[in-house]
Amino acid sequence: MNALKQTILYIFFIMGVAFTSCEDLDDLNTDPTRMQQANPGVFLNPVLYNVSSYNWERYNSFTFHLMQGIVTTNSTGGLGWYYMTDAAGDGTWSTYYRWLNNIKEMEEQAGELNEPNYEAIAKVLKSWLYQILVEGFGDVPMTEAIRGDEKIFTPAFDSQIDIYRTILQELDSANLLFDETQGLRYNPEGELLYHTETPASGATSAGIVKWRKFANSLKLRVLLRVLDVNGLNAKAEIMKLINDPVAYPLFESNDEAALLPVTGVYPLEAPMTRPQDFTSYKALSEFFIDHLKEWNDPRLPIFAQQTTNDGVKSYFGWPSGYNTVPSFNGSLPNQGIVKAPMKLALMTYAEVEFIKAELAQKSIISSDAASHYRKAVEAAITQWGAIVPEGYFDNSETKYDNSLERIMIQKYYALFFCDYQQWFEYNRTGMPEMPVGEGVPIGNVMPRRFKYPSTLQRTNLANYQKAKESMGGDDFNLKLIWQK
Repeated sequence: MNALKQTILYIFFIMGVAFTSCEDLDDLNTDPTRMQQANPGVFLNPVLYNVSSYNWERYNSFTFHLMQGIVTTNSTGGLGWYYMTDAAGDGTWSTYYRWLNNIKEMEEQAGELNEPNYEAIAKVLKSWLYQILVEGFGDVPMTEAIRGDEKIFTPAFDSQIDIYRTILQELDSANLLFDETQGLRYNPEGELLYHTETPASGATSAGIVKWRKFANSLKLRVLLRVLDVNGLNAKAEIMKLINDPVAYPLFESNDEAALLPVTGVYPLEAPMTRPQDFTSYKALSEFFIDHLKEWNDPRLPIFAQQTTNDGVKSYFGWPSGYNTVPSFNGSLPNQGIVKAPMKLALMTYAEVEFIKAELAQKSIISSDAASHYRKAVEAAITQWGAIVPEGYFDNSETKYDNSLERIMIQKYYALFFCDYQQWFEYNRTGMPEMPVGEGVPIGNVMPRRFKYPSTLQRTNLANYQKAKESMGGDDFNLKLIWQK
């Protein structure tokens, strides 16, 4: 019995040591400097960095080519010849919905913790992504999207007009939610976009002021896009926005613009890890180069490299959509613009001023179109660290000539490396006039949208078919409600 008793006691002793050791190991494996539970601040920086980096990459691989800014030198079957693949929008769809799921979690936690600034930021980011989705595809899931936790695995598609209506409502809600006397308590070192800090008692948070301006500037972009869409009352909403800058503050400088700084230090690395890939088998286009040369624009050496032809060193662009490979050297894009430190554009101040210039040119607002045009161009130049040359606007090709065409050609350059915005603006206005090269096959034209991902036909067929019926089809040339 004594032996049995000793054995039992020994077993309990070993078990006790084991449990104690596990508890000790749990303590050792707990980082006291890190929060053990998620909070809205945990989601913010990953969304900002990853979506902005993805958007930069999509400009480089898609918009840059489609909008005739760059020409491939080893292939005539690409986007510059208006060849679109059915899967061209698949990555945008999957990437955006993945990060929208994180934004949803951020917004819900902000509500539970009574953190209005995080809730407002979530609404801004959500609106930003849905605006690009609806303008890239048309009808998309919104109301029932990312609700797998509620067993909604095959979400219905919302109509375009309902999506725009919701976006505008969300941005209004965000504008009212922002509390400029508070910062972002779960990001004590400041979030990535505006480095928002908690202000001293009685002070104003500069970061939250900028976030609020981003919300209203984004709303202005959306209202311009749907300016002629019935049922959204865009003109009245624009007047309300413009006429009350206290209630609806907008970007007023490049310092306030939504430009995400990337240091190049891990984990904030540049989107392109190999700068040499930026210039491999590529040349800038005549269209892109020649305007900047004609304007004597200081952005030219920032964007392009000189090359030599017949003993002359200068900037030479290749023809877009060529039929026969050109026999001269074309200027390569400048690798410097893909190297960190750099800034990734969500929305620029220049865009806001170009919007105002267009609204004034159309007599929708009463301010001076020429003044807004000049501010916009100056902001677009200085955003890249260049200085506006004296006499820049004395040039007959750069001064404001009362035309929408003049606004849109400069806006084209202002939207350089800003996701799909050049493409969207072209499909809204037909400007600037795009060159169609001799090698572009008859029937190949500028696409108006992406096709829906093929996975929808396997995973959400019924709702895909309803969306297709509502849209009138699922092809690249299908007009969206805001397109001419």
